[in-house]
Amino acid sequence: MPEQPTPTPVAPVPEEPQRADPLASAVAEAVGKLRRTAGLSERAAARRLGTSQTQLRRMEDPRYLPSLRSLARVAAAYGYRLSVEFEPQDAPKKAPAKPPKRAAITRSVSPSRGRRAAPGRARGGARGRRRAAAPRRRS
Repeated sequence: MPEQPTPTPVAPVPEEPQRADPLASAVAEAVGKLRRTAGLSERAAARRLGTSQTQLRRMEDPRYLPSLRSLARVAAAYGYRLSVEFEPQDAPKKAPAKPPKRAAITRSVSPSRGRRAAPGRARGGARGRRRAAAPRRRS
């Protein structure tokens, strides 16, 4: 029986780290910048958006590209509107526009301190219960 050569181990091909999508990176940076500009923590921002902190983190992750609907919700929560533009690829890049100045947020002086009424409950109006109309007086 002829002697067989021992196989030479082949070094595995190193996998290239996945490059983040430039669009997803730009969106994630913009979402994070809006939150930081508003001076909010992830938890407070998630509360304002009506979503979980995990979902907010995902929106700020450059590996994830949120839907336009989610981005519109984010923009509205911070007092902005979402705008999508198509530009020619060979167009010169222009300087980013500065965001408009926003009025300072003032605290409510109401006794409820900004708490919302329970779902289905009126805040004091006649919503949910009808009042009988008083008989009209004749003059």
